[in-house]
Amino acid sequence: MNTIEILDKRNCCGCTSCAQKCPKNAIEMIEDKEGFLFPSINKEKCINCGLCIKTCPMLNYEVEEKENFPKALAIKNKNQAEKMKSSSGGVFIVLAKYTIKNKGVVYGASYTDGLNVEHIRIAKEEELIKLQGSKYVQSNMNDVYPYVKKDLQNNKKVLFTGTPCQIKGLKNFLDKEYENLITCDLVCHGVPSQKLLKKYIKFLEEKYNKKIIKYDFRNKEKNGWGLTSKVTFEDGTFKYINSDFDPYYSNFLNCNTYRESCYNCKFAQKIRPSDITLADYWGVLSIHNEFYDENGVSLILVNSEKGNEILKENKEFIEKIETNLDYASSRNKNLISPSTRPDKRNYIYNEIDELSPKVYFRKVLKYKVTPKKFIKLLVPNELKRCIKKIKRYKND
Repeated sequence: MNTIEILDKRNCCGCTSCAQKCPKNAIEMIEDKEGFLFPSINKEKCINCGLCIKTCPMLNYEVEEKENFPKALAIKNKNQAEKMKSSSGGVFIVLAKYTIKNKGVVYGASYTDGLNVEHIRIAKEEELIKLQGSKYVQSNMNDVYPYVKKDLQNNKKVLFTGTPCQIKGLKNFLDKEYENLITCDLVCHGVPSQKLLKKYIKFLEEKYNKKIIKYDFRNKEKNGWGLTSKVTFEDGTFKYINSDFDPYYSNFLNCNTYRESCYNCKFAQKIRPSDITLADYWGVLSIHNEFYDENGVSLILVNSEKGNEILKENKEFIEKIETNLDYASSRNKNLISPSTRPDKRNYIYNEIDELSPKVYFRKVLKYKVTPKKFIKLLVPNELKRCIKKIKRYKND
């Protein structure tokens, strides 16, 4: 059989490129017990063309090295309002607005009905807010790749953002270079399943006895640039949640809930499949204290001449300085290697269907409150800002 076959779940990233490429619609993405999607072949429809194998980014993951690339930059959006709505330095929205103004379209991950996360197509600037902010869950690609191809063939400029495996899946699907395609990948830790996120939302709704209409993983209103989430309820009230004291968030940060392929990621390296790589510039205060911004600084890897030109064309909207790639990589582990698979991953999804949300998140996804975390929570935000200002002064 010249068809894709998943014998080891570590070898499937769930990008759906095989299903979208199949000329006979013989591949269906089926959700497993944990909530992750895997391809299932209808052998009666299959014609053994082998396109699914050729398209798979896990089987065809080689990324071309380019002379003089990647270049590492510390970068931030000059528009503070746009930066506040972004996870880090607000670079994505600059690139997205540039694309729309040039009569193009933008594809990226968005919350849809029921707080599902899916890749969608945006053609209006006022709708770009849907794509801003981090979504720490695997986005469903549905049938988005053919729409990207159609837009490209119609000579529209396209900005496509996603995880590196999704970018490589798209490129393999297209099977040719398009000058009007701009790709941006994210420095990705790994992805939990949507099934887990839905159970978590149910857990919070039961805990607060209110329906949730919005969930923001990286909100800056209270603590600035960091890892504070904001839950908005149907009655207009909201709740800020510190990542250290939240079962979903803390287990995500500790790598306990990822798709199995994430621990075997082929793209956790400095050579990337996209034109531009987006990340938080953690540790920027220690190396570029004059550039630090409490509302966020992005780390950007420019991976191609196309990416370089796009940043030049938007220089009036951004501030940027060159930085040391080795230092930046040391603060972004997934630019060096995949996340390490912890022992807790062996059982963390086992009872996701059997246990109630309350029992599941308090028993299986319980988190440990260390003295350091507790003290950190008690320190007022103003004092934290003063400490950072003192550190910046000492570094001058």
